[in-house]
Amino acid sequence: MIALLLFLTLACHRTNIDRAQWQSMSANEKSLYVRTLLGHEKTKEAKGGNDRVYARSIDDYVKSIDDAYAHGDTRSVDAIFETMGSPR
Repeated sequence: MIALLLFLTLACHRTNIDRAQWQSMSANEKSLYVRTLLGHEKTKEAKGGNDRVYARSIDDYVKSIDDAYAHGDTRSVDAIFETMGSPR
């Protein structure tokens, strides 16, 4: 139920999740949030405005974000995620 509410909230209004919010999220919520970020990137790609490729698995992105925070990164999840795409 919480995951559905999170999905609907993110689908209607894109937010920037910070470190504290990310670390308090469950694994399912993190995966759902990354899924919305990937959906946003696919939408940009369909419109011809994406210069990066996001081809890794959702779990891999979640792990990379967790690792970034474990190493002291303080940027938002969105900012960290944007750096994970490979240049086209």
